[in-house]
Amino acid sequence: MKPILILFLFLSSLLFSQEKLEIEVDKPAQPVGGKLDADYIFQSQVIYPENLLKKNVGQDVAIYFTVSSDGSVKDIEFKQEYFEEFKIEAKRLLRFFSFKPALIGSVNVASQSFLVFKFSPETYKKYVKSRGFTIPKDQAIHDTSFVIYKVADSSPEYYRGDEALSQYILSNLEYPDLAIRQNLQGIVLLNFIVEPNGTISNIIVEKEFNHLCTEEALRIIRTTKWKPGKKDGKAIRYKTKYPIVFNLNNINKDNATSEQR
Repeated sequence: MKPILILFLFLSSLLFSQEKLEIEVDKPAQPVGGKLDADYIFQSQVIYPENLLKKNVGQDVAIYFTVSSDGSVKDIEFKQEYFEEFKIEAKRLLRFFSFKPALIGSVNVASQSFLVFKFSPETYKKYVKSRGFTIPKDQAIHDTSFVIYKVADSSPEYYRGDEALSQYILSNLEYPDLAIRQNLQGIVLLNFIVEPNGTISNIIVEKEFNHLCTEEALRIIRTTKWKPGKKDGKAIRYKTKYPIVFNLNNINKDNATSEQR
């Protein structure tokens, strides 16, 4: 009877592990950081298939998948025919994304979602140029497991050092004029992943005090370039956080917007 009992337990476990796929939800599943972050991940991570780039071939690729109630992704599929090279790259790109699951009321549920990756030779060349930071040769070996680390042999750092990062933000922060006039100051704490190529992704706002300042904090953190964390000699995905400080004492004519300029 033991084999039958084991089979029964296995089938029961499999049955209960399958979530109901909700069709109508109050809030659909979405990438962490929203559309802006999704666009940024594509721009900073896409690697154009070399043969299609040489042939100047482009294509909009829709990739469908299920986002489980815990935010994990499964059941990836394409509902149209695409170049195989674009499908492979679309699947690779999808692994960079973290998702907020769909909601019914305040309850996380499983639902189907999709992303559209717009492969264009012209825009790809612009993306490569805008990245503007070449990872040193000793950082060039990347971990390809897509594991996200919080502890490793070394943690990420701004490519010119921590002190330079503080100065960069101080010099380039555009303090919202409305926040200045309302005498608002505080900290926007951002949680994000530093990718193996030194860009950042999946930004989560952990703390904020004003939505305009939050938008500015998100803007400026996306312009930063990093040396990635390393483990066993390989550049890795590493989750970290950084506070963007809005201090009225630091305002000058170069870093305030609107009439402050």
